[in-house]
Amino acid sequence: MKTIFELKPSVEKVAAEMRKTYADALLHKGGNVTFRALPESDIKQYIDLSQYRYDESDLDKYVDDLLCGYETMMEARREVEDNFIPQLNVNLGIGDYSAFVTGEVYFNKDTSWSKPSLADLDAWKDIAPIGTSVWYKKYMYILEQMLKKTENTDIPFSRGFYSPMDLAESLRGTAIYTDFYDEPDKLHDLLDFCADAIIHFAKDIYAMIRKYRKNAVYGTMYIDGMVNMSEDISSNLSPDLYREFCAPHTQKVIDAFGSGHMHCHSCAMYLVKEICSLKNVANLWLATDPNQPRPFDHLEKLIEDSNGVCQAIDCNSFEEIEKNIDILRKGNFSICLPCSTVEEAKILTEKFRKL
Repeated sequence: MKTIFELKPSVEKVAAEMRKTYADALLHKGGNVTFRALPESDIKQYIDLSQYRYDESDLDKYVDDLLCGYETMMEARREVEDNFIPQLNVNLGIGDYSAFVTGEVYFNKDTSWSKPSLADLDAWKDIAPIGTSVWYKKYMYILEQMLKKTENTDIPFSRGFYSPMDLAESLRGTAIYTDFYDEPDKLHDLLDFCADAIIHFAKDIYAMIRKYRKNAVYGTMYIDGMVNMSEDISSNLSPDLYREFCAPHTQKVIDAFGSGHMHCHSCAMYLVKEICSLKNVANLWLATDPNQPRPFDHLEKLIEDSNGVCQAIDCNSFEEIEKNIDILRKGNFSICLPCSTVEEAKILTEKFRKL
């Protein structure tokens, strides 16, 4: 695979911009607006996850196919000077986000899932130690093979994790929505176990990345002093439930690494204030849901609720950015705009930089 400097000639400038954005966000200081173009070729590299057996016979083929797809995508957009920095990730869908603890992963073309395995709130005590599950071992094998094959590229590796609440729901299933009221103390115990499991898994992954990204300039920039977590299940909860059950356990994971790069959905816009009120949150990817409030229509409120945390949101047109650039500069934002071609992405990025 080509090096990061071949795949993103402007990486030094772009990485400096993003590092400044996150540093200012942690200081609750606004004024940073960056742009991400999303040409269709960025998502065409996704492979059909259902075509592999995920055993000794084809794990290496999966690794090669995944790396080839990443390089094709990154090579196609090498001249686009937006805020995208080449990065690698093990793309197995979301099934392994809980199966590293226990359980199996079930694949379809675009993603994967796992099935709940905890029949009651004490069953987590019988789970084998973290690091012994089948999918923990498969994930770490895939990760190491990808790192070996890209050892001298300085391309950063990234990894997202469930929050403790997301992991607890994946293991427990929908019964968790009555656990809040029926057995709150036992639910806290499960959430604490989930926080510890995430910390354990993340530290093992980070150690593996650092083993193959020695003396890296960019290769560890998505793991140094940070952790990426989703708060998807929290989108179904009230602010009061979030503060009582989610916040303390999510904060435990953030504290273990330094800063949090978070994710939630626009169906629960009230969560912006809750998540951004946690200590040392640097970034929040706020995804737009169908038939729900569109974050870009609520910029002033987002700036107020985020307290300087960088918010990654999407928009519908470049004109929206031009019209609202002065408002955007009051906070910290990464604005994503889908487009058709790489050439269009390049043109839009140049227009943005002139703003």
